[in-house]
Amino acid sequence: MESDELKNKLENISVPHVSPLQHKEDLKLSILSTKKSANISYVLLSIPAIILLGAISQSAFHVLLPPWSWMVKYGSLMPLWLRMLIFITVLIVLPIVAALLNILSIVWVKYDNEKKVLNIAIRLRTINIIIIAVTTLTALLFIGHTIAEWITGAS
Repeated sequence: MESDELKNKLENISVPHVSPLQHKEDLKLSILSTKKSANISYVLLSIPAIILLGAISQSAFHVLLPPWSWMVKYGSLMPLWLRMLIFITVLIVLPIVAALLNILSIVWVKYDNEKKVLNIAIRLRTINIIIIAVTTLTALLFIGHTIAEWITGAS
């Protein structure tokens, strides 16, 4: 094909008409990046995982690992409200925050100004869905444990 023929073909290509504001109408915004929220969730989940690993190693192998060993050694010096605050923060609040970060990362938001409609879509990312499931299960497990201890009156 010669350059003149190519030039004629390129000049005769029909280009669809796009209004200048159409790209704004079709823009969907995710609130957070899925990779960043997954990485932040790994850090947030590593804290309860380390604590639980220490508790499991003590009960199964009678080996104290930090930071669990610090909690065992100095826990009696702390008031009950402070121990409960640490327990709730580490084992309930951090997993819930990690789950919320991942929920925000897979949610896509689109607002149609003309129709006054807010469209919300969920982008299925496997790692984020797994993190949401694990964090929610972890938080619910310890919420149930806390409620069961409160009902039985154990401290």
